Amino acid sequence: MNQFEIIKYYSNPKVQEEMRRIAKDREVAGSFKDGSFFHRPDTIIYPKDIEERVKRGITCFHCSVEHWRNPMQLSAQLKPKELDDLRKGFDVIIDIDSKSKLEHSAITARIICEKLKDLGVKPTVKFSGSRGFHIAIASNAIPDRIDFKDTSKMYPQIPQMIALYLREELKEQILEELINYEGGVAALVQTVPSVSELSPFQFVEIEKDWGNRHLFRMPYSLHTKYWLASLPIKIEQLKNFKKEMAKPEKINFNVKFLINKDGEATELLENALKWKSKVKKKPEKEFKRRKIGSPIPEEHFPPCIKKILEGLADGRKRSLFTIAAFLRAVNWPNEKIEEKIREWNSKNNPPLTDRTINTQLKWHFRQNRDLMPANNDSDMFYKSIGIEHVDECKKNPVNYAYKKYFRKRRIKKTKK
Repeated sequence: MNQFEIIKYYSNPKVQEEMRRIAKDREVAGSFKDGSFFHRPDTIIYPKDIEERVKRGITCFHCSVEHWRNPMQLSAQLKPKELDDLRKGFDVIIDIDSKSKLEHSAITARIICEKLKDLGVKPTVKFSGSRGFHIAIASNAIPDRIDFKDTSKMYPQIPQMIALYLREELKEQILEELINYEGGVAALVQTVPSVSELSPFQFVEIEKDWGNRHLFRMPYSLHTKYWLASLPIKIEQLKNFKKEMAKPEKINFNVKFLINKDGEATELLENALKWKSKVKKKPEKEFKRRKIGSPIPEEHFPPCIKKILEGLADGRKRSLFTIAAFLRAVNWPNEKIEEKIREWNSKNNPPLTDRTINTQLKWHFRQNRDLMPANNDSDMFYKSIGIEHVDECKKNPVNYAYKKYFRKRRIKKTKK
């Protein structure tokens, strides 16, 4: 878009009306085409404020998730206590960004919206303008106090906690729907060049790192890479949303963003607090595999892999990926992997077709990257098909095999 077209767009009274509504009590940060920001703090009060900034070269508008008593008093030198005193409240903006396909973001957004509605929250949604969506819960939906604490002073803890809670609660469902959408695990993995584990967050990200004066793109603001509007949409539109709907000449103004009833996020916040209280304070240390020169023998395989190798009636396609990824990770050569998988498939009821086996094996053997099977906490790949794991298995079945292999080697050396 040229300067004339940008000015014409932001001069639209409907664009100005909605941007002014959202800007109330917020810090607003305009950015130029090169991504640099206009001076901060800034705010928007009158329509002429928008037009004046656009004429000075601003092409995109961001605003704070936090509501301030006086946004123009903000400063990088303010201490946390001073920011708490200045903050009136905050919205929760769940920022979803796809690594490859907009459809992946839409699937994730729809699942999150369904979960929020189950908890009594009616979220609003907008297209980010690029590869994702923003799911919003307005500040008035958050109770004033929780656990005898003033919630306005629990920033960024509350939005971080809600984002982490939703990520953890919904990760299995998101992964399953992404796999179903792409038609299989291997097909999904192919959509992103650097996948190293079977996690939905290898394909789509749900932002979890919030900080003070956190910004998000304002509704109807333009995205200067694609020249699309950050368009509020109905939740039902997530199923068939197309980027073309956000072209400036096609947008409508029928959907409001950041509209909620007072206190309707109370149950969500209580659930997030309960979840947080159960989370281990010290995360498990990541196991680092050492390089070995020979395949790890089957006797060192974890119980979950041994159980899968006995043959399955359900989850055969998912388990084909699990076995192939596991055997490659424990240094088995391709010919032995193929031999073991065909042996396993003969025990399945019914067996997978030769075409399915051949296609998956060829794909795995072409990979030049390390692909880990799903972690043991994945119900989709284990528990849902009757496979349980033991505590010693830790985070991933590959870790179990390596630890058992090196433990036996140490015992042998000690005996000598």
